Parts: sequence; C-alpha cells; structure tokens
Amino acid sequence: MALLIRSPFCRRVTLSVSSHADAARVFVSFSSNATELAPKRKRLIILGTGWAGFRLLRDIDINKYDVSVVSPRNHFLFTPLLTSTCVGTLEFRGVIEPVRTARSRLNYVQAECVGVDPEKQLIHCESVYNANPDADGTPFKPSFSMWYDELVVAVGAAPNTFGVPGVEKYCFFLKQLSDARNIRQRILECFERASNPTIDPAERQRLLHFVIVGGGPTSVEFTAEVHDFLREDVHRWFPELEKDVAITLVEASPRLLGTFDTTLSEYTMKTFKSRKIDVRTGVSVKEVRAREMLLSDGSVVPFGVGVWSTGLSPIPLVKKLPFKTERSRILIDEYLRVVDPPFDNIHALGDCAGALPATAQVAEQMGAYMAENLNAKGKGKEPKPFLFVNRGMLAYIGGHRALADLPQAKQSGFFAWLFWNAAYLTKLVSLRNRIMIPMYWFKSYIS
Repeated sequence: MALLIRSPFCRRVTLSVSSHADAARVFVSFSSNATELAPKRKRLIILGTGWAGFRLLRDIDINKYDVSVVSPRNHFLFTPLLTSTCVGTLEFRGVIEPVRTARSRLNYVQAECVGVDPEKQLIHCESVYNANPDADGTPFKPSFSMWYDELVVAVGAAPNTFGVPGVEKYCFFLKQLSDARNIRQRILECFERASNPTIDPAERQRLLHFVIVGGGPTSVEFTAEVHDFLREDVHRWFPELEKDVAITLVEASPRLLGTFDTTLSEYTMKTFKSRKIDVRTGVSVKEVRAREMLLSDGSVVPFGVGVWSTGLSPIPLVKKLPFKTERSRILIDEYLRVVDPPFDNIHALGDCAGALPATAQVAEQMGAYMAENLNAKGKGKEPKPFLFVNRGMLAYIGGHRALADLPQAKQSGFFAWLFWNAAYLTKLVSLRNRIMIPMYWFKSYIS
C-alpha cells in the first residue's frame, strides 16, 4: 500500500507501508513537483549534522541529488565555542545553525538511523519521539525505512568513559548543546547552594570545587572559561565565596594538550599553575562517586561540578553496521568509501571513520571533499582521492590568551588570542552568528 502526501511547500512524500506478521514498516521517499519534468535526481542520504555532514549538505549540487538528512539533532553545533556557553560568555543560539534553513529543497528527518541494508540500499530508522502507547500502555518509537542511491555516514562519535564506574551517572559530558545547558545550570545551582548561610563549610568547598577530567583542547578551554568566570563574575556576584572556589584538572598522560607542540603545552601548564589551578598529570580516575572521585594515586577528590572530556568512542550504530572497523572507526579508502565489504555508493566521514585525528578540521575537509566528489560523479567525471591539509590547531587558555599551533609558527599569548577570535569568526556559517558572536564578546568584555 502506498500513501501520497502533498504539503503546502510543494513537496511530495510517498509512504509505502509493508505489512508483516509482527509489525508494519513504512518506506519513505521524497520528491519535488518542481523537478518532476527534469531528469531524475539520485537519492542522497546524509546521516548526521556535524562538521562533515553539515559541510556536505551545504556544498552538494541540489540539482544533481535529492538530498535527505537523517539525524536526531536538528542543528549544526559550532563546537569550538561550546565551552563559552557553559559560563554565559556566549548564548546558546550563537553557536548553532538550524539544518532546515541550511539549504532549499532539503529533506530533513529528525530520527535515528538504527541499521543499514547495503544490498537493498535501505536505511532503517526510528523516530526520536515516542508515539501514542499501544493498547497495553507501552510507549514505542515509530520505525521507517528510506531508499538511497548514495549514502554518507557522518554520525560522529560518543564520549569515551573507558569503563570507569559512575562517569555517566555523576559527571557531565561536553559534546552537545544540552550538555552545556546542564553544566551552566549546575554551576549556578552550586553557587546558590553554597551561598546559603546554613551550609557547612566543608560542603561549601565541595560544591565550589570544579573537577575537569581530560587534557585535550575541550578540557583546557573549559578550564579556562571557568577560571575567567570565577575571576570576572564570581568576584562581583559572590565575593564571599571566592576564597572557597577551586579548579582541578586531571589528565592521565604526562602533559596537557598532547597533540600540540611541547612548548605550547608547557606554556599552558605554567599559566594554569600561576592561576592556582591544580593540574594533575599522570593520574587517572578509577571511580566517580556522587560527591567525589577516586584517583589512581589513591587520593580522593570531592567535587560539585565534574566534567568528563577524555576522548571518543563509537556510537551504537557504528557498532552494528556491517562494515569492518579499526580502533572503533569504519575503514575507508582514499575516496572515503567503505572498503570491507566494499560499496561504491556508501561513504563514511568524520569522527566515525578513517584514521585521521577526530577533529572538526578533518571532518569539515572530508565533508567539502565529499560534496566535490559527488558533484563530479553526478557529471560523469572521475573523483580525485582525498587529501587532508593540516591548517594547525587553536586553543583558548583564558585571560585573553590563546595558543596557535600552526604549520608556519607556534604562538601563544594575547596576539594568539586575537588570531583565535578572527579564525573562528571566519568559520561561522551564518551572517547572523558572525554579528552576534562579536556582540557577545564585547558585552562580556565591558560587563
């Protein structure tokens, strides 16, 4: 049975319902009335709205491909500035770009892909929302399938807990916009609770102890943002609590920012220690409890806010896909196609694939290449192999200082911070955010 639905936006959605003994599956395809007389476009499905997927959907030739995006997240997140939203330096809306407004003639489905059938060229999905309960009162998530001619898997990765007990229950991750919202709410809650005159002094110190686990750029930048917040805002709003605030940064490796130049890493360590930030390198977390962390050196660290940012692990979909992985990432060739088993029309990009570093820079270049590759394929041209160009790394370390680890030079301090600001402004997608972000920075600077 097929259902034809026409919307006010002149898009045509065909739902084919295939009944089985135990369930019914809906098959979804999209088309546009405006292109019915034109040559049929290939159906391209993009899984994910991160750096790779979003760059691909912006650059793809919409006249060659009927593009559908499937992702639980309906926005692109500008992750380099996410830490600034945790303490109110930036507002949340300034670091996101809605997917639906990214391109015209784009089909977006807010759902989670739960499986891929390469032989039948189908993806199987589940809605992110519960439908009306069954007759027995059990809620369920409707499932459906979609056909594709070209499939791009750019689903990203999940935080890695390394199996440490209590991390998911008692720590905050810093991966999604919702994480930043929760952290900001928890920070404010801790200060309000600590300001209560009836609170025990030991409990006050625990509530105002910020413990960040991980020594990568995200952890370092969050530590820097928290320090700025304490120095500039807490000093004004909660002066009586300033003496009880503490920050501890825990990293299992011998130094912070292991991917940066050694001189920049040492500069960061020296800067943090001069600010009385307790930096503990060569120490790992063995267990996280409700109010404290147990470290590998036997010490127990109480905390009010615990943030965990120690690396990445595959999401459930990547584990279930019928493709070989290496170090939990999908194996791909120089054209970003899956190789084991090989399928010319299935590609994998970003943090979930390949052996390159799991960074925004790599993912965005993969997305740009994939768009160029598919556009050339749509014109009957041969694709070129992917070549990653390292443009360097940036990190904010607080106090209007930053690090710039560039192929041409290694810089730190105030001028590196100016470069950090300029570089990220040029990478923002919309004109709205390019105007809003400097306004937020200026407001934060003068307030």
